Amino acid sequence: FFFSTTQTMEGVYGPVNVQQFRKQDNPVSLLPIEETSSSSVPSRLSGGTADILPNERAKATFKVENMTNLLDGGTPKDTARRRFITSPTEDKDTFDKYFWERPEALKQHVKFFLDAHEEYLGKIIPSFQDGSYMSDNSMLSGSFVNHFGLFLPTIFGQASGEQQSEWIPKTLTFQMVGVYCQTELGHGSNVRGLNTIATYDKATQEFVMETPTLQSIKWWISGLGKVATHALVYAQLIIDGKEYGVHIFLVQVRDENHRPVKGIQIGDVGPKLGDHCNDTGFLRLDKVRIPREHMLARWQQVTPEGEYVKSERKTNPRVHYATMVYTRGSMIRTSGGALARAVTIAIRYSCVRHQGFLQTKNTPSYKSPERQVLDYRMQKFRLFKQLATSYAIKFIGGWMLTKFKDIDGLENLDALPEIASTAAGLKGLCTFLAAEGIEDCRKSCGGHGYLLASGVAAFGADYVWQTTAEGDFIVMMLQCARFLVKAVKAARAGKPTPGPCSYLANLNNPAYNIFDAKPKPATRVEQFFDPKTLIGIFEFRALVALTTVADEFDGLTKSGISFDEAWNECAVELVNAVRAHCLCFMLKTFYEQTSNVADPDCARVLRQLCCMFGLSFVLTDQWDGVVSHDQLQLMRTATRIIVDEIRPNAIALVDAFDIPDRVLQSAIGRKDGNVYEALFEAALKSPLNQSDPFDGIDNLRKFLDVDYLKNPNTFKANL
Repeated sequence: FFFSTTQTMEGVYGPVNVQQFRKQDNPVSLLPIEETSSSSVPSRLSGGTADILPNERAKATFKVENMTNLLDGGTPKDTARRRFITSPTEDKDTFDKYFWERPEALKQHVKFFLDAHEEYLGKIIPSFQDGSYMSDNSMLSGSFVNHFGLFLPTIFGQASGEQQSEWIPKTLTFQMVGVYCQTELGHGSNVRGLNTIATYDKATQEFVMETPTLQSIKWWISGLGKVATHALVYAQLIIDGKEYGVHIFLVQVRDENHRPVKGIQIGDVGPKLGDHCNDTGFLRLDKVRIPREHMLARWQQVTPEGEYVKSERKTNPRVHYATMVYTRGSMIRTSGGALARAVTIAIRYSCVRHQGFLQTKNTPSYKSPERQVLDYRMQKFRLFKQLATSYAIKFIGGWMLTKFKDIDGLENLDALPEIASTAAGLKGLCTFLAAEGIEDCRKSCGGHGYLLASGVAAFGADYVWQTTAEGDFIVMMLQCARFLVKAVKAARAGKPTPGPCSYLANLNNPAYNIFDAKPKPATRVEQFFDPKTLIGIFEFRALVALTTVADEFDGLTKSGISFDEAWNECAVELVNAVRAHCLCFMLKTFYEQTSNVADPDCARVLRQLCCMFGLSFVLTDQWDGVVSHDQLQLMRTATRIIVDEIRPNAIALVDAFDIPDRVLQSAIGRKDGNVYEALFEAALKSPLNQSDPFDGIDNLRKFLDVDYLKNPNTFKANL
């Protein structure tokens, strides 16, 4: 029993002792509290829900392990790799994190992470795929995410061979702990506008690092506040008064005693909405000197004499942003995993929870049967939309993985602009959809979803920063919009259209009328059971939205308005066009990634999810003029049918994510369905329940009628 108070409920790392409640005169009762137990029959010790999820699993029409293989990459070997990568945490229990203060959370994160990784340090270099496996199964995400997720990839991608040979071994074995240090107090997405300065001193062959203004303080740097020893600082390179743009410099920030080095102010930025195990920090530099060799030099270097020399190898001005591209790609993939956690909790709980009588007008007793929450039409729609979105994002992540292979460790840079722009748009939209979806899953769990012990409430707060990190949602959408507007112009000039923009191909014909591309109206509900029907509608919507705003922008610039002013004027329409484009691309990729699945049972269910993804966004987004009223009515009918077809597979589909209870850390999303037992046992662990009376009773006691309270639950009428 996972939450057994005599076993793992006490937690490997947690300080809370629940055994005191088994004794008389404990903080919540004068009598001992018996331990809860699992059963299919409700009683004082059991919620009686043990048989519900096993019965749901018996309804599945496909093999869960086969679907898990598809989600992991396509083969049993991929699943075996994921399970191996996540196996070091199999004996860990961090449920007690909901009761920790921040200092304890940071301490336990460091211990947990190093305990889990120590055996493999220096022996395994995680791949991009491995990293996403770890993120999807993180239990105490915190400081070291930056070390492996940003710092190390930047060294691989931007450092020279000599620098890599010096720093990578130390990074892999924690001889140094690094962070990626870009964002400033006053600057975020506008990297070119960073104010941190690195001035070259020829006399000493050193760079002098400074954050000259309050706004230039490095800020929001994960892992910097207390843990990091080194930082990859993004700064403006200045030689003899000339600006050479943003470059990356390795700066040691703490010494052998883990104290700030001379000239450095460093600390934590303060409490955040979530992510409490992460010492998100600030860094202030006051003429800190570093060796010339500490400027990352794969693509350029500064000679001892102060000459700025670019690499003879093929380069690209976007190469400095390659780490961000990789990071955004990783965030796209893990956003699907994040939403998968929330929807797993919500769907399991919605099956276990019964609320509302089956027959409200003919209910003779309070014991009359109640309806499973998941059988309410609205609950099915909202949760299956999130389920389909999670699957869609996971398959988009697979597409991103193949694209990263295309740029081949930054050796093939021709594909970088397309990948960077696509990653920007998808990062913006996917993290937004995930954060929005996680919150909707929390709300769908009713009051219990508000508890940290639900798992979904705390996880939502821990995740939401990702909509802003490495590029705010709107900024990312507008960055993608620049690429798309250029793609419209290129298509009209007869140039090839990038893969994600294939629907623009016919624009090279001057006689082409985009409204001729409008798909023929469906005449039968069954037509919307084919993803290709929906893809045609999504492509048309994206085509109209994008060409309309591109024409508006072009007209403004031709009227004499500056590029930047015209862009700002069109911003709302540009963001909407990018949303239309990205949703179209996600639907199309979902279909393409799953259309050749060999297992017919899995293929059928994936087709249903693909259609659910498309239909749910048509019904919840604004589709003015794109879909007629009659078509919407057919779509609503199709959605009701598909929702009912998905229903028997609901539990199997979330089981296919293969997220262990130790990762979900949820009292209401447990695989065994014993949610009421877990909620009660978790409540006992509240810090407020560790002593009684409460600290502060003296402030109340002077108002209480002590004599009246001496005779509990008695009534003496004052006649």
